[in-house]
Amino acid sequence: MVNDQVRVGVVGVGAIGPSHIHSIGEVDGCRLSAVCDVREDAAHRVAKEHGVDCFTDVSSMLASGVVDAVTVSTPSGFHLDAVIAALECGLPVLVEKPLEITTERIDRIIAAERNSDGFVAGVYQSRFRPLIRLMKTLFDRGLLGEIYSGSVYIKRYRTQAYYDSGGWRGTWKIDGGGCLMNQGIHDVDLYQWFMGRPTQVVAISETKGRDVEVETVALALVRFESGASGVIEATTLAYPEFKPYIEVYGSRGTVAVSHDRLLRMEIVDPTDQETAAKEELLELTRLHDEEEIARSERAAAGTAVPSVDMGHTPVIRDFIDAIKTGGAPFVSSTEARKAVALIRAIYESGASGSRPVAPVEASHHPAQNR
Repeated sequence: MVNDQVRVGVVGVGAIGPSHIHSIGEVDGCRLSAVCDVREDAAHRVAKEHGVDCFTDVSSMLASGVVDAVTVSTPSGFHLDAVIAALECGLPVLVEKPLEITTERIDRIIAAERNSDGFVAGVYQSRFRPLIRLMKTLFDRGLLGEIYSGSVYIKRYRTQAYYDSGGWRGTWKIDGGGCLMNQGIHDVDLYQWFMGRPTQVVAISETKGRDVEVETVALALVRFESGASGVIEATTLAYPEFKPYIEVYGSRGTVAVSHDRLLRMEIVDPTDQETAAKEELLELTRLHDEEEIARSERAAAGTAVPSVDMGHTPVIRDFIDAIKTGGAPFVSSTEARKAVALIRAIYESGASGSRPVAPVEASHHPAQNR
């Protein structure tokens, strides 16, 4: 670090990379020091724009001595090598969702993390939203009593032009999946975060409506360790798309939430604390709605990244805090693994004629020396 500033190198300047760069500039205690992309013209353009060092391969950037930490925002199936290379240099790494496209590849990352002085953090910015964090706290305190069921609905819209815009989009090898692994993983992550450990899925996964390899429609029945059950329903064919939402009900009532919006919270005999929490959730919803109106016309339906600000700033801030304090990141490698494990189980069930499948448990654990 120079003058207590964590020097951050960004690997991958396309698609979501600009949001990483934007958020690095928003966080005190760090600065962008380098960018790396295999596309030389893109790397040079972004490096010149920000006045930082430019690289076209990760090894050269890591060997240069100009970075103290790395964020990885390449296409999903290219995360593994960059993350392991950074860990082998003892550097902390922040990795865009999904951490990788299979649990096997993620377990290789976790194994490398155990043997490194660095650490891995996952990008699940939805977990950082104030409304979601408060909702998670309420769930953990038993807001709904015994949970009976919870479901998540992800009705996205992606055009054929979207898939054609990059050779990796819509492929199993690089994108790792479709409406679940790419467009729906944030919502699947929140779903399992709220509901607890999934133990079995029975699923249908289909490709229709678009010329792609991956699924554009997926439905799954999920059983949880708690005894609760629920449904995951996802698509990228729902024009003009709907806001994803999660609904959970139990012995004390029902909650429905959509990222930054409380849709419903009806509790039997709520405590004063729960009533106050509902009012806080409604105020957060109101503030979100005002912001949403201000930016509602900025992007056409079916686009990939509608804004340079995709909510990464609190993720970057948490990453930098973990580096400086030696603490654990809010979303560790094992936490980032969980949504991928659930989605891969859905794919396996769908490919085997809806056979019941249990998500693969983690076989490694992150380093304990932080």
